[in-house]
Amino acid sequence: MSQSIQVIENRVSKSDADTVAKSRQIGYRAQELADYARAGYDLAHTATIDGPEYVTFVDTLTRATY
Repeated sequence: MSQSIQVIENRVSKSDADTVAKSRQIGYRAQELADYARAGYDLAHTATIDGPEYVTFVDTLTRATY
């Protein structure tokens, strides 16, 4: 048995000035994680990178392959 690993990054604005764009960015991340889950991936780890204008989410997903 081996393992497939995927890493995805999503950047979310910290500004409250454009809540529509911020909500869209958060929704896109949620949708992407859901798509990987449907493909058999499990979320193994999430790291956040805090910048002055954005927070970057780095998600590591794994799936067992046979």
